[in-house]
Amino acid sequence: MAKKNTYLAMILSVIFPGLGLAYDGEMKRFICYLVLGLVFCGLWAYFGMPLDAEVNNTGFCCYLAYIITWIFGLYDTLRTTIDINRGN
Repeated sequence: MAKKNTYLAMILSVIFPGLGLAYDGEMKRFICYLVLGLVFCGLWAYFGMPLDAEVNNTGFCCYLAYIITWIFGLYDTLRTTIDINRGN
């Protein structure tokens, strides 16, 4: 498999969770992160976007879930890209 640019994969994952995995050719995992990101973003918008936890706890929890998904997507993209470049 051809080597992948780690920086490009990470930049794509910063734009949206898992987008770097699509660049790496991991379409199933990309779709999982895409669905999770869209669901949490949609729920955050539906329940209210203020980040004040006292105003709306549900919206704040959806925001935190989106951030956790985004961070784990960054880690997964980095790990996958490094594995691809090593030939694993």
